[in-house]
Amino acid sequence: MTARTFALAVATVISLTLGGCSLGLNATPNATPTPTGSAEPAPVFVPDGDAQDNKVFFDHVLSGVATIDQKQPGRAMVNALVSAGFRKGSIQVTEDLTKTQIPADSVIVAVRINRSCLVGQRTNDKEYFSSIESALKTGGCLVGTTRVIDW
Repeated sequence: MTARTFALAVATVISLTLGGCSLGLNATPNATPTPTGSAEPAPVFVPDGDAQDNKVFFDHVLSGVATIDQKQPGRAMVNALVSAGFRKGSIQVTEDLTKTQIPADSVIVAVRINRSCLVGQRTNDKEYFSSIESALKTGGCLVGTTRVIDW
């Protein structure tokens, strides 16, 4: 192969490569996009339901509130639950601050529904965890001193 033939071959490869690139940029897809389906419906409160029936809704309400930076996360969590339909009289919450006025490592809120409790925990770094637990024989959900909900 002569130098001239080699140069012509290289030029042809380069022009085909670059030409293909420009076609790719302006090309339209052959397939039509397929719909991804409808969005999943938002969870709803089931007033006559048990803790299991309402856990997804409980998590939906609290996970949004728990990630927001707030001075009183416990109060915000209680207010969100009450606004969502849970009875304030069934809710317990721990303190936002320690006895030395330092933000608590976590705030726990619980809602008693029949013999079970929906328990949600917001950590100081704004993570959220939840579970369903059996109600205590005392009638509450949380062990120890809880905050008075007087607002």
